[in-house]
Amino acid sequence: MEPRESYTSTLSYIAICLSMLCGGTTSLFATYGSSFSEVLGFTQYETNLVASLGDYAHYMSAPLFGYLSTRIGPTRVIQSAAVLMFCGYMGLSYSFKHFDTAYEHAHHYVATMSMLFALVGVGSKAAYMSSMATTARNFKHSRHSGIALGIPNSLYGLSTFVFSSLKARWFESDQTPWRYLAFMAVVSLAAHLLASKYVVLKETQAVPRKRATSLAIKTNAPLSPAAVATSGSIMSPSHESFEMAETRKRRMTVSVANEAGHADNDVTANLMVPVSPADSAAAENHSPFNPHSAGADTPPLSSSPITPLSATTAVANPAQLPEESALIRLGRDPIAWALLLGIICFSGPGLAFVNNCGSMVRAMSHSTTLTEEQIGQYKDKIVATQSLFSFFSRLVVGYLSDLWRTKLRLPRSGLLVIAGLLMIHAQNTAARVSRLEDMYPLAVLIGTAMGSAFTLAPTITAETWGAENFGLCWGIITLGPAIGGHICNLIFGSSWDQGLYNIISRLGKDAPQDRMQCTNECFIPAFRTTAKIAYFSVFFFTVVLCLPRATAFWKRRWQK
Repeated sequence: MEPRESYTSTLSYIAICLSMLCGGTTSLFATYGSSFSEVLGFTQYETNLVASLGDYAHYMSAPLFGYLSTRIGPTRVIQSAAVLMFCGYMGLSYSFKHFDTAYEHAHHYVATMSMLFALVGVGSKAAYMSSMATTARNFKHSRHSGIALGIPNSLYGLSTFVFSSLKARWFESDQTPWRYLAFMAVVSLAAHLLASKYVVLKETQAVPRKRATSLAIKTNAPLSPAAVATSGSIMSPSHESFEMAETRKRRMTVSVANEAGHADNDVTANLMVPVSPADSAAAENHSPFNPHSAGADTPPLSSSPITPLSATTAVANPAQLPEESALIRLGRDPIAWALLLGIICFSGPGLAFVNNCGSMVRAMSHSTTLTEEQIGQYKDKIVATQSLFSFFSRLVVGYLSDLWRTKLRLPRSGLLVIAGLLMIHAQNTAARVSRLEDMYPLAVLIGTAMGSAFTLAPTITAETWGAENFGLCWGIITLGPAIGGHICNLIFGSSWDQGLYNIISRLGKDAPQDRMQCTNECFIPAFRTTAKIAYFSVFFFTVVLCLPRATAFWKRRWQK
């Protein structure tokens, strides 16, 4: 790689990391979410409605920005993220500064605050999708794609830790969060505009001569002298494409059965060599996939524009098919549906804690002697702990999944099942919370589970449906958290309001106001329900793990 190109690539990767670090701030809602009830007089259900609609906007916009990242490039998308997040945070800041009529016509503000938080969510997703799609394409030939995606992804999870720590240091004494939200608006605008200046989408990288020759040997495909001499004439798939399951081979042009005895894998490749129209017939006659091939030496091929050499004829590269075709293939793939349903059932319970941990801290603080400022600091520490362990898990799991796949030859989806089991344990732990101290291990479990799953799932998507289609495919699959988060947030809000109603009914309306406060009985029923939802995530992740291998096994049995 040229020194200048290496410098540009490094600077681009740093810009992507900066964008991700300042983009994953939607989870900060937990640090100021209680202000909606304290300042604006929202009920818990209304507060959760704001959070849910923000999550909906955040995740539902993913396919759009995934598509735009492919069509117009990451620069404009990141610039859009800067504007959207600035408008959202600045609008929230203005609202908290001027809409200070607590318990008076609060319902008028629900729609306004929902729209403003939705702008923050949409901007955050724009930064996320453009950064992830760019990284997936820039590292599509790397043997370390997991860690390459894991680093910016981990910084996205660390974002909440960084900014909640800043809030605890600089803004904790504020009665309302308007100064903090204004600070977030300025930081988001500056960081994303700076990142958009340096982020670069690489062109298709040339494959080294040694790797090109190795690829030709693996596929038994004829390699022209011109192709060997000019390594830039060959485009190689990622190393993971050699290990895709049988059911996924229809998206490839060339599919060769693995003769080494790996029961659950195929050797799949897209070998790109210079082929002219006049040479197409010769390429077909001498192809190892043609049963009538004479086996003679391959005649020299002319150096015309790059086109793929398929088993029978020269066709378009399937990894670069139109988005409509990729969308159709994704919709017909049962693996995609299983992954989507698994993400819905996994992320919903996790987001129920992430968005409401501040309210949980306040509910269990009534039996303590903590001051309001100490409660706020405790709340920020819980959010920061969840974010910190999300960061570590994204980073570590990205590296471990590469070892898991390349060294142990095991599918990454096996780690996804483990993340689902960890989420079940976290939800059962949340249903037994009785003290403030119990919140710390719960934050660790939730952060680790969420970080692991949202590192593994995008990597699996890129390897299964191609890096070129990553933006659209992962954008569609990330609709899952919008659906799951909304359902589980509403479950939490309904459980909270019902619990508060029961407490008021039990004490009577004449009881002191300070006793009419929610305790852990307001949210424990909600987590009992979300724990059951988390069990379904393990089922669907197991389908992602087993279905390709079961299909490949029965297909081989049928062929025999």
